[in-house]
Amino acid sequence: MELTQLRYFIRLAEVLNFTEASKQLFITQSTLSQSIRQTESELGTPLFERIGKKVYLTDAGQAFLPYARQSIIETETGIQKLRDMQQIYKGELRIGVIYSLCPMLAESIVRFSKEYPGIKLILTQSTSINDMTTMLHNNEVDFALAYKLDALSSLTEKIDLCPDPLCVIVHRRSPLASQQKISIQALTHYPFALLKSGSYTRNVIENVASRSGISLQPMAEINDTNLLLQMVRTGDWISVLSQHSVDNQPDLKAVPLKEKGGEMHVYLFQLKGRYKKLVTRKFIEIIQKVMSQNNLIQA
Repeated sequence: MELTQLRYFIRLAEVLNFTEASKQLFITQSTLSQSIRQTESELGTPLFERIGKKVYLTDAGQAFLPYARQSIIETETGIQKLRDMQQIYKGELRIGVIYSLCPMLAESIVRFSKEYPGIKLILTQSTSINDMTTMLHNNEVDFALAYKLDALSSLTEKIDLCPDPLCVIVHRRSPLASQQKISIQALTHYPFALLKSGSYTRNVIENVASRSGISLQPMAEINDTNLLLQMVRTGDWISVLSQHSVDNQPDLKAVPLKEKGGEMHVYLFQLKGRYKKLVTRKFIEIIQKVMSQNNLIQA
């Protein structure tokens, strides 16, 4: 049985729709149907059952799915180990990242690409931490960068990369830029915008404010970190974001909060037991080096 057959089976098992699965695989529906029939023939049992217009996994299909996924992972691991043994820096490095962490990656990506030009970086951004979990378990990314995973399972492990505390983000022309620390209550005296409710960063902000007896009423709620920074860049607005959000933003300044409780950490998540590619380890080294040079890693 070929790996392609397993990939086709896994994708159909995940979406349970021939049309959608063939679109995601960039193949025709007839090619997918033929591959599934061949797989079922080789296994000697149906893997899917059609009832009306709906597709369901049979008991055999459900039993086979985890082994199919593991076969893909083990084969890719074996290939990667051989490449690492031969020091072949070619292929892809697939990274999932929460959108608000993208600014901190810019310098690391540039450095990595210069040192390893044979590696193609594929960056998948998302505002949803749950999407990161799904991509990890579906083997769509090699690792994910996020503050936390709500659905951190026994199958997932994490590496603490660096601290990323909450700060008040202001324009360098703002009177607030000269302060050493700013109380979260200062937000109530300026036009301020925050990330939309439900995000991890917003939840931490709300917890800090709540412990100080402050009810935050932002004038704008936005799910785009870059747009928030553009608003602060006008000089009239302020916001609360992570310290990393103003990396490579010379016209903006991150002023630490006076209140405690705004400590966050950037983690690298990957499936437990999965072989860590040599290029993954090199990328981690570069991130940590960049953060250290920016005085963001505590000695």
